[in-house]
Amino acid sequence: MDNPDFAVAMDRLKQPQKKKNTGRKKIVIKKIEKSSNKQVTFSKRRAGLFKKASELCILCNVNIAIIVFSPAEKLFCFGHPDVEAIVGSYLKGAKVLVASESRGSYEESNMQYEEAVKNLALEKKNLTETEKMVKGLSRRWWEDPIDEMSERELEQFMMALYELRKKLTERAAQLFMLSIQ
Repeated sequence: MDNPDFAVAMDRLKQPQKKKNTGRKKIVIKKIEKSSNKQVTFSKRRAGLFKKASELCILCNVNIAIIVFSPAEKLFCFGHPDVEAIVGSYLKGAKVLVASESRGSYEESNMQYEEAVKNLALEKKNLTETEKMVKGLSRRWWEDPIDEMSERELEQFMMALYELRKKLTERAAQLFMLSIQ
């Protein structure tokens, strides 16, 4: 049992086995043919590119403008301080940046974002109400108890009754005219 090779082999067996996973692999840089894979890769890499550009702006105090068209031909821009100012100074040949007037403050952007989120929540609520109404069309809506309806539902109920009455009157007139002939 004094065999050194045997002792080394036993030590290896006692050590915990490392997980064998794929990890990061080096990919071959070539054109992606499948459109869905192309779009996914573009989205992920665009986010990484913009993040790196942002880090470069902060670390080195530089101005950057990136303009990219996606495979679906949508425009994506990143700029620090903003794309318009950088492109404008490049076209004019100026070394001094003049910030674009259209650029608002972060507070304004945040307020616009919050308002958009509120509008989105309201639209989602309206959508669920509309979906409930559409599902309810298959049932006999005229049998629903009126005292459980909201003001909006009552207005819609009343309009539906008026429309039904109008169509019934028209149909009765048609049948009357046919019976006369």
